[in-house]
Amino acid sequence: MRTGFLYAAENLQSQKDMLNHLNVFPVADRDTGINMTRSIERAAGSLPKSGNPAEILDEAYMQLLEYAHGNSGTILTLFFEGFSAALPARDRISGRDLALAFQKGAQTAEAAVPAPMPGTILTVASQSAKAGISMLDLTENAGLVFKRIADEAHAALLLTPYQNPVLRRFQVIDSGAYGFCLILDGFLKSFAPDLPAEAYPAITLPSQEVTISEELPHRYCTEFVLELLPGTDMPEFEQNIKSYGEYYLCVSNETLCKIHIHTNSPEAVLKTASEYGFIRSRKIDDMAQVMK
Repeated sequence: MRTGFLYAAENLQSQKDMLNHLNVFPVADRDTGINMTRSIERAAGSLPKSGNPAEILDEAYMQLLEYAHGNSGTILTLFFEGFSAALPARDRISGRDLALAFQKGAQTAEAAVPAPMPGTILTVASQSAKAGISMLDLTENAGLVFKRIADEAHAALLLTPYQNPVLRRFQVIDSGAYGFCLILDGFLKSFAPDLPAEAYPAITLPSQEVTISEELPHRYCTEFVLELLPGTDMPEFEQNIKSYGEYYLCVSNETLCKIHIHTNSPEAVLKTASEYGFIRSRKIDDMAQVMK
């Protein structure tokens, strides 16, 4: 499992610039490659060299919870939250263990995103999870099951321009979904080194110049990690924070909460959040300045 994260980080690093250029949805701020690479590199670099797959995956989730970057990094955190929670804590995992845990990861990520759009990481994760479950009718070999998951992810990636109107306009695959496939390829190399990943076709860059409108409804990409006060009313907290903007995502455990939101009032968001705990880290990006 640890080597899977290391290979995934290598894949993302090699394609970081391409991922940035493909980033046209949901906001063309050209940071998907940076965010996904930093997120997985942080997780990979902090993993123990020993331990069963579930223990390693749980540590990766904890690293992502605190250090993942951007919308794409937060969605990856949600995926690995479900994946790690569902993977049995034993030294050898079967294809069934893997398929069911992967399915839980896809479901956890999708459930956390309000009104998810088609043609994204969520779509690719959901489709590949279904393929993994269906493969159990033929085999419970972990390598073969994950190969089926990765192959379906590649197939689903190619459909993203036809599922999402923004991607269709620019005639590109989804950047986050491509990054997710690169991560799966890294895991496949770890689980089944003798089974090659599907080759990617030639990737087309956006067919026209992509710019961020100065009329962004919510200008600042705001992220923070909150150390929660005991007894925090999470539904109340979430309702108060999400009222400040859009693209709200929340990942939390008993003590920590990671928030991503696009807003025009980042300082108000942080002030409200501080009523519910201690802000351990924060990041505010002015998206209107990214492409100037």
